[in-house]
Amino acid sequence: SFLNFTVPATWFQSVNAFFIITLGIPVAGFWYNWKKKGKEASSIFKIAIGVVIMGWGFLFMSAASLQHEAEGSSAMYWLVLAYLFHTIGELCASPVALSFITKLAPLKYASIMMGVYFAATGLGNYVAAWVGVWSQTAGELEIFTGIAIFCTIIGGLVIAIKEPLKRLTHGAEDFSEETMGKKAMA
Repeated sequence: SFLNFTVPATWFQSVNAFFIITLGIPVAGFWYNWKKKGKEASSIFKIAIGVVIMGWGFLFMSAASLQHEAEGSSAMYWLVLAYLFHTIGELCASPVALSFITKLAPLKYASIMMGVYFAATGLGNYVAAWVGVWSQTAGELEIFTGIAIFCTIIGGLVIAIKEPLKRLTHGAEDFSEETMGKKAMA
């Protein structure tokens, strides 16, 4: 309940959409200003940061689990904070990943690669369902904390090896006049 009002559980389905609508422009503006300051703003870096932020969102679910164990219920702000971090992470990773695929894929395979990306997303949702089933036996706290640790480690590893990964992209994000001229001639 909130201010003597019982919040229907179905309202939480709109929290993610609300955050996407309200935070889309600020997150894009952040990355624009970040790059203008000369800081790292490659797609690989943004995707990795997005994964880390999404992982940290699960720490709020771990806190909710701890509160539920101690008090028999947990506050709704844990879920709202988890959604907030998941949405910010999604806004850092998802649109960038879609753009990155179109930059890297050969023109004739771009649509197939987009399909592979969405198939991987579907597979991820399938795996998430199994993780949800496992959480009944492993425990919610362990699952949420494990996801947070896993995402943080994977994001950190990608950030650590981003320079070799950027070399593998063969200048897909290099927007200098020299490379843009070469791309226009190609």
